[in-house]
Amino acid sequence: MHVTGRTAGRTGSALAVLLSLGLLGTGSAFAAPSGSDSGPTYCPSSGKLPGIGHSPQFIDGNVALFAGGDYTVDGSAAEAEGLLVIKGDATLAKDPGGVFNIGRVGAGSGILPDAGEPMLAVGGNLTIAKGTKVDVGFGVTSGSGYGGAVRVGKKIDEKGELTTNGGALSAGLGAERALSPYQSFDRTIGDESSSLGKLKATGTSVRAGGTVTLKSTGAGSGKLQVFEVPAAELDGVSSFVFESIPEGDSVVVNVTGSHPVSMAPMSVGFNDDRVDVYSSAHFGEAASRILYNFEDSPSLTLGGGGNFMGSILAPRASADFTASTNGRVYVGGDMKTHGTGNESHNYPWTGSPAFTCKPEPSKPGTPTPKPSVPEQPSQPSAGPGTPTPSASRPAGPAPTPTGAEKSSQPVPAPSAPSSGPKDDDGGFLASTGAQVGMYATAAAVLGVLGAGLLMFTRRRRGQSRG
Repeated sequence: MHVTGRTAGRTGSALAVLLSLGLLGTGSAFAAPSGSDSGPTYCPSSGKLPGIGHSPQFIDGNVALFAGGDYTVDGSAAEAEGLLVIKGDATLAKDPGGVFNIGRVGAGSGILPDAGEPMLAVGGNLTIAKGTKVDVGFGVTSGSGYGGAVRVGKKIDEKGELTTNGGALSAGLGAERALSPYQSFDRTIGDESSSLGKLKATGTSVRAGGTVTLKSTGAGSGKLQVFEVPAAELDGVSSFVFESIPEGDSVVVNVTGSHPVSMAPMSVGFNDDRVDVYSSAHFGEAASRILYNFEDSPSLTLGGGGNFMGSILAPRASADFTASTNGRVYVGGDMKTHGTGNESHNYPWTGSPAFTCKPEPSKPGTPTPKPSVPEQPSQPSAGPGTPTPSASRPAGPAPTPTGAEKSSQPVPAPSAPSSGPKDDDGGFLASTGAQVGMYATAAAVLGVLGAGLLMFTRRRRGQSRG
């Protein structure tokens, strides 16, 4: 069969169309994690918590963010990773508009619900303002379903745009059905907070200026290190330093008293390493090991634009965030997030069965597990010493999170972005990474095919002339 130049041109055009439509298999919406042939696996093993990356890594059916009251997103907040359970109303109204990602985020822990499972559950009304796009479960296609499901107890007021990427969308369910099996999760966080608050301290806390230093005096491994800090003393803090924490131990900071707490997190040191920067090899590990228990605080404010490291348990508080969070976020009152590109990253807390990663949602009627009380040490152990100023007492805030970028390539420890297309919030455009990757692959394949067709055509012409 002779292939003329005209035929080659038609073939190249057809290939270009197929590539642009994704019909030649340019790859799934996200890459499978290393060591896996079929997409994300279930919960990470102890000590294997990932740093910040772009691809889903592990499946988690537990609650990532819970608000016992209303949940409001405005300003230029970017995204919330994992399963969101809102007992009241949810209002998403970015100013001046833009994308807010739920479930899967552009850059996060990679720990999220399975494809097609609920990623947003609202007991009351869900309102999406004009100009705001809520993108649930973008690119999540590795499981049996697609995207992320949305369940709403009352009505959906969609003046903006809501996309579930193939996930089920249900409204008018009533709060009980919409929130199931987490309709009583507020009781769970109250019980856990009370139980943790009764634990005896295994270390000391000292505030000096805007820094609180928490040093373990307890021995052992694989247990719980407990610290106690008055809420009034924590108010206004910007830096945390954790010293002499035994390897594998989880940490709970019991914040006592009913004083409101307002902080602007700037830096976190953990055993001689600054862990709130994305370049830290221990970012995910530290985020999953720390929990702050605000048992009686009526309000919690995280200002600025840094990274707050660790889970938040505040059963009586309302919350106002402009900083990014890295851990579970559980508040009993209203929650508002309205920073510039701030995000919540879903790092499960390893210190309690109730808040750790779960392969699937809890079944109704399952009793709430109680936190284990650590054995009191008989003698202090030697720790690694005081963190050096360069490692754990840095001057200046952590890099601003990357915003609503979506990419198909995993980045284990990204630094602050310096280039690439930006949205109006200063963050990278949602889905830009996946699209650019697809187009780049298409261009490369098309170039190779084009070159091959050109050589083949010339050879045929030569044979015809001969």
